[in-house]
Amino acid sequence: MSILTRYFLREAGIATLGVGATILLVMLANLLAKTLAMTADGSLPASLIPAVMGFNAINLLMYVLPVGLFIGLMLALGRLSRDSELTVMRACGFGSGYLTRAILWLAIPIALLAAYISLVGWPYLEQLRVQMIDSARSQQMLDQLPVGRFIEDPSGKIVLYVGSKTKGGYTEIFSFNQPLHAQNQNQKSGVEMAPSGHLIFNPDGNRYMVLSQGRRIQGDPGQADWTVVDYKTHEILIPGGSSGIVGQTAQKSSWALLRSSIPGDQAEFFYRLSQAISVLVLALIAVPLAQSRPRSGRYGRLFWAFLFYALYFNLIALVDTSIKHNEMSLVSGLVLTHGSFIALWLGLLWWSGNGWRRLRQRLGRWRHGYA
Repeated sequence: MSILTRYFLREAGIATLGVGATILLVMLANLLAKTLAMTADGSLPASLIPAVMGFNAINLLMYVLPVGLFIGLMLALGRLSRDSELTVMRACGFGSGYLTRAILWLAIPIALLAAYISLVGWPYLEQLRVQMIDSARSQQMLDQLPVGRFIEDPSGKIVLYVGSKTKGGYTEIFSFNQPLHAQNQNQKSGVEMAPSGHLIFNPDGNRYMVLSQGRRIQGDPGQADWTVVDYKTHEILIPGGSSGIVGQTAQKSSWALLRSSIPGDQAEFFYRLSQAISVLVLALIAVPLAQSRPRSGRYGRLFWAFLFYALYFNLIALVDTSIKHNEMSLVSGLVLTHGSFIALWLGLLWWSGNGWRRLRQRLGRWRHGYA
């Protein structure tokens, strides 16, 4: 690696690190506010805040790496162009081709890191995060269920009594319930007694007590028709409605998404892969886009950089939706999205190399040749 390449990589690396760290801190601050709000309303245990922030910080890197590298390269190249250093480099034979090869020394490792996070790292961490949150929420529900007193539903049709709490469950459980809905009026009221039970919750957020080795006595007062049932396990709804906790679904692995024929899985794989490809494409676009005239503003091309970035990721979102609705295949979506911006890079490269002026000169010579 030459001295000039190391100099350029140092300038680009410092700018990329500064831009990426700033964007990451802003996004983490916003994420922290949302996490504290979830803790305040009881949907997330307070003990999980550091772990959730750490997991989500890795997730945010998928979005920070493309824009951080792109804007960092724009700032570094803009400074070199404004100070006429790029002009001197071109005069010495180090043109856009050399800059592109130098950029790849920085862009390829970052793209590989983004690919690992989006395709492997984050799906695995998301599974761990869901398991950790579900486990903590289950323990939180165990701690919140009152013992030694009656728990009554607002309708008065469900009453639960838990005598005491033991390790992993409860003992001395008594329950009384009546039919909750009009279509269940043919069912009879009943009481249940069980020596032990444990608490579970469904993905819809409702809490249930699983009774073990219990007995149910069902019938109507004043009637002789009574039913006694001994059971091994039975679930009963805990009064009070939903716990406010909704279960989460862990993400599939990227390999499972690629092999799946479900449009939603194909769209998810397209989105993950696009995060890594966009790093390389945006880095290539930065080379011709950042080159400006010596008397222009140092960062005059940043407007176009933000515009191209917004167009790029909006196109990714649109194609992702099209694949999800089975309107486009995975391969055609990749070609359309990234192929169009690779074509944009080639067009900008041709424009920055005075391609338009050379084309006009050739057209002029062609006209004079026929005159």
